Amino acid sequence: MNVIFMKLQGIYTALITPMRDLGHYFQVDEEKLRNLIQFQLEHHVHGLVVLGGTGEYTALSTEERVRAISIALDAVQGKLPVIAGVLETGFGECVEHCKRFQELGIDGLLVVPPFYLKPSQEGILDYFQRLDACVDMPLILYNIPYRTGVNILPETVEQILDHTTHVVGMKECCPDLEQNIELLRRVGHRISVLSGEEALFASVMTYGAKGGMIATANVVPDVWVQLYNNAQEGKYEENGLLMQKYFPLFRALFQECNPGPMKYAMSCIGVDCGSPSTPILSEPTPQTKALISSLLEELRCI
Repeated sequence: MNVIFMKLQGIYTALITPMRDLGHYFQVDEEKLRNLIQFQLEHHVHGLVVLGGTGEYTALSTEERVRAISIALDAVQGKLPVIAGVLETGFGECVEHCKRFQELGIDGLLVVPPFYLKPSQEGILDYFQRLDACVDMPLILYNIPYRTGVNILPETVEQILDHTTHVVGMKECCPDLEQNIELLRRVGHRISVLSGEEALFASVMTYGAKGGMIATANVVPDVWVQLYNNAQEGKYEENGLLMQKYFPLFRALFQECNPGPMKYAMSCIGVDCGSPSTPILSEPTPQTKALISSLLEELRCI
């Protein structure tokens, strides 16, 4: 069994990328990124995802993406796996970024299907077959149809696994619980399926998911580690109560375009991650800020 497959379980924080706004350019803020990673290490998450959607991949130049990964790997020092997101619309750029990130020593690659073109399921299969032949390292499929406009169906994932050798996991962000269950039924014994949806995490863990790649773990990593541990111990009632307690916060953190509210919440808890890139507003609306602040106080996060 592939080593990364064995490790690909638990809570992987979909990291925010702290940035400096230089007007014509967004630069990774090294000090703030290191502080954020230290905060995650102190709360014992199981892995990190750099440059996902929450990490504002599309806002950064290739060189800044490389800097973000290099900083993260240096900060972690092998204490836990680090996965790099690759969110490209086309095959050439995807392969180029995968190979460059591989050279940096990343533990795995989280790859979305090609969006904008809205490919068929057959096209998605062909895309990942070709990528598998080009990149000799662990690949994790990333299905987030409400962002990409492309939905990787469970039967397509099964076909991808039949025709590739490097796919070891999948981050499933489809909000349809039925699709999540069907995915786990078909391939849950073959790869690590990780939830990317806060609202579905507790449910899909009961069906065999191995954990989650979670954006709100930036803010409350200890809560997510507890949710995972509860699921491992069969404490489903406790998880239900914990999810109900924190769900208003999770919902508020996505009330506006991610990661705008998330970065504001981080400033509230004393882990400054700067402001988001354009076209996300530099600050959430006053109403969203007030709601997040109120919930953080109520939950004793600040």
